[in-house]
Amino acid sequence: MTTLRRIALYIGAAGLLAAVAASLGAQAPQAVADGGGAAASSGPVALRTMPRGTVLQAADIGGDASSVIGFETQRIITAGETLRAPAIAPAAVVHAGDAVTLRVELDGITVTRQGTALGTARVGQPVRVRLGQHSMSGIAAAPGVVRLP
Repeated sequence: MTTLRRIALYIGAAGLLAAVAASLGAQAPQAVADGGGAAASSGPVALRTMPRGTVLQAADIGGDASSVIGFETQRIITAGETLRAPAIAPAAVVHAGDAVTLRVELDGITVTRQGTALGTARVGQPVRVRLGQHSMSGIAAAPGVVRLP
């Protein structure tokens, strides 16, 4: 592997390698230029550069967008990058400081109470909820809803 390729791979600039190779009249190797071969070109692709914390919408995604709509970027995503974990993850449904409904279901009876989330969680993750002077742990179930296990 040439020094130029090592530098391009180290800084994650496969596009830089392609540009330099083109200016030298050579063709950049496909596996390096596209970020890893055929696997990198399949699936949803970012249509624009997005900062960390962006919730993905159809206008942000090229290719098969339906599988990642509503996911949240975990780092800066560049235009043309394939959208996959760990760069994206399901968006949090409960955020620290949010008013939430604490829900308990037992034998067909549902009891709810309003509280304040003390942490941030995605669906299925644990989160603590303040209820007046006390707090309880529950599981994030939906936007603004925490259920007791």
